[in-house]
Amino acid sequence: MARSWVELALSGSEFRVAGNAETGAGAEELFERRRPDLLLMDYRLPDRVSTEVTRRLRRAGVTAPIVLMTANPERGFNELAKEAGAQGTVLKTGRQAELLEALRAVAGGETWFDVRFPRRERGQAALSPREREVLQLIAEGATNPEIAQTLGITNETVKTLVARTLAKLGARRRAEAVSAAHELGLL
Repeated sequence: MARSWVELALSGSEFRVAGNAETGAGAEELFERRRPDLLLMDYRLPDRVSTEVTRRLRRAGVTAPIVLMTANPERGFNELAKEAGAQGTVLKTGRQAELLEALRAVAGGETWFDVRFPRRERGQAALSPREREVLQLIAEGATNPEIAQTLGITNETVKTLVARTLAKLGARRRAEAVSAAHELGLL
């Protein structure tokens, strides 16, 4: 549905779809093959979240603007997207004209972060919903392979999510992360 919405929004505009992918791995492969001028990704992909794909592309030297979209205005999404290296965020539930405005802005070198995403609260760990899921499973004693199986993601994605969760909580070990999460009221 999201791809249809995007294609409908882009029809008749100056933007052309260079391709689309079902997964984060597919998006990376497509980007390598096609080298589009701009990348628009849904936040939740079957194999990983788009912030992880964005980080991987940035580490690989990709400089093209990246816009992330999601259906829910999650707290801290703009900050998470910026930290990953994205230039913009949009709501899939927004108007098609808003999508075009965002894409034009980032294609022109500006940023576009949807103001409907609530900011992070001060003093609160900025964990994404997926990181919170991983943290809960860590607290339950799950191993990385068990987390991967439970969430339907790759072991590599689990390693990344665990590392980010620990870093955001200022922890070096899983037990420290669980302790910090309890103190912050995240568990």
